[in-house]
Amino acid sequence: MDFLTYWRQTKEIVDKLIEDYLSDIKDWELLEVSKYILKDGKRFRATLTMFFTEALGGEQSNSYKAALASEILHSSSLALDDIVDYDLTRRGVKAAWAVYSNRKVIFITNFLIPSALNIISSYGEKALKLSIDLWRDTAIGALKDIFGTPLDYMKTIEYKTASLFKLSSMLSAFAAKREDIVDVMLEIGKDLGIAYQLIDDYIDVYKYERGELKELVGSAKQLYDLKGGEYKEYIKIEYENAISNYISLLRKIDIRDEFRQAVITIPDFLTAGLLNEAGINKL
Repeated sequence: MDFLTYWRQTKEIVDKLIEDYLSDIKDWELLEVSKYILKDGKRFRATLTMFFTEALGGEQSNSYKAALASEILHSSSLALDDIVDYDLTRRGVKAAWAVYSNRKVIFITNFLIPSALNIISSYGEKALKLSIDLWRDTAIGALKDIFGTPLDYMKTIEYKTASLFKLSSMLSAFAAKREDIVDVMLEIGKDLGIAYQLIDDYIDVYKYERGELKELVGSAKQLYDLKGGEYKEYIKIEYENAISNYISLLRKIDIRDEFRQAVITIPDFLTAGLLNEAGINKL
């Protein structure tokens, strides 16, 4: 089972989970904006939760609530980021705030976020507490993304991006009934999230230097202010560190044989997706 095949198979499941969740919203305004915020998307974070749950020996169906919650939180964070960054588009269409106003989107995310946390509570008090802590870290990351200094770069990307990757991987431990490895799964998510954001920022700086991007903002600007023209080598080193840590952590947990190779290649899958989407052949 390779991760690409798994993702293609489970994306439909995640979309159906979201559709069922939305069908329970009876207020029209809540439904309309929630549907817009949650539509489309690659569903990587939900897929990670489902994939790790099975890789750890759990039943896929036990991860459905966790997968749904992780997607709701991720999509909510993107909707809020677009307001802060004045981004007019998201996933090839108008950003939610550009369609419905920033006030309405803020109110709707204030509905979606506790809804997601309530879903997570079905996995127990510890899962809920960790999720609340990780959402708090995401908020801190958003602040660092705007007001942080170049020296904050690695901490910025850990908080703003890796926090929700940590949530996805951590919840898989609860879904698989493997609470004994929650701490390891948190670290696994951290390294995946850092690797992902390193490549995302590399792409922005790459485009900026070629005149394809007018200005750098957030962590990409911190990266460029920190390393300037040496950013590529810096990214390579930090990316390799994250992947090395990730592989080392995998040795600490029992993974089903049919999933082991695919688990190892998840970073390559995420990286290739970002680079291909940007029209870049390799790092």
